[in-house]
Formats: sequence, structure tokens, C-alpha cells
Amino acid sequence: MEREIAWIKTALNRDRKKTQTGLAAALNLDKSAVSRLLRGERRLKFSEATLAASYLGIHPPGGFAEEHEAFIHASQFGQNETALAPLFEVTIAATGAWRLDRKSIIERRPRSPMMTAVPSAFGFYVPNNIMAPRFKLGEVAWVNPARPVAPGDDALLISTQSDDSPCDVVLCELSDIEDTQFVVFQHNGADNTRFARTNWNALHIFARR
Repeated sequence: MEREIAWIKTALNRDRKKTQTGLAAALNLDKSAVSRLLRGERRLKFSEATLAASYLGIHPPGGFAEEHEAFIHASQFGQNETALAPLFEVTIAATGAWRLDRKSIIERRPRSPMMTAVPSAFGFYVPNNIMAPRFKLGEVAWVNPARPVAPGDDALLISTQSDDSPCDVVLCELSDIEDTQFVVFQHNGADNTRFARTNWNALHIFARR
């Protein structure tokens, strides 16, 4: 059950202007019910998840494109792990870079039809608006390591400097692939930044629905 409310806790911790009292009002619940929810003593309903996302000012995890039954199935992780894909923890480092921890699975969500044959696929919650409006704070980005990237694709650059977790990552639009460099663009970052291909791998990001 912790997995289905982790994104709410993260959003509350990130924005001190958002409170449990405000969340309770948005969900039309008593504060005690919200407290039980955040302690994992009460299950989050699908309708409440969308209201919580609206109050917190973020995209619901995965956009909640899944049907209600799929959402509930994700919260009952363990029944069919092959139908679920992991969401790894991503944080903003002191330098402003992102850090992906592939040893820290914060939850698992149902695979979309595009991912059913991709056992290496994974997702993560976008921790800032560096790629907004393409990818907004709190929304899930899905990664397909098995699919080659091409110029014009959304991509996740992932550091090859170390096999240890966590590692540096960059969410971007791939502008060009040169012999020795990736040329990337971020909507709210520097224009056309270059990354050495010896130090970075480029992984394909699933197209948004």
C-alpha cells in the first residue's frame, strides 16, 4: 500500500504550502482519514487519487490512463509481477542533475501494451519541470532500454561512468547523434547541450499518449 501513496508524500514534502489539512479538504475527508491514508492504514481510492493530484498541482502518476481495475491491480503488487513495471527513485542532486537509483523501486505499475514484451522497461516520476510542458513535475516517464533512439525522440541519457547505483541521468529531446556526441535539447534548459557518447548511453522514452 505504501507504493500507491508514495507520490503524495513526495509532493507534500516538496511543497510546504500544501498541507494534510488542504489535502483533506480537497478529498472531502476528515484529517484523521488523511492521516490514516498517509500511514498506510487506509487504501487510496482511484477517484481520490485524481483529486489529490489536482490539489498538489502535479500530473497523476502515469496520467492515470489505466482503468480503475488496473490502478487497483498496481496497488496489489505481487499477483502478477510480469504485468507490472518498476518505478525507480529519481532525485535532484545538489548540482541540479538528476540521480536515478535502480536499486530503489518505489512502486510498480501495470505495463502498457507497448511494454508487454520489454522486461527491461522501467519508469520514474519526473522531479522538476526541466522538460515541461513535454514532461511535467510528478508525471511518470517510461523508458524502453531495448529500443534504439533516433534524432527527434525523447530520451534518457544515463551515465556509463559507474555501474554503481544511483547514477546521473538527463531527460531530454535528442536533437542529433554525432560520431562522438549526443546533441540534446531541454525545453527549460540550455539549448543543444552535448554529451560524450563514451560517457553516456541514450535510452528511448515511450511516446506520451
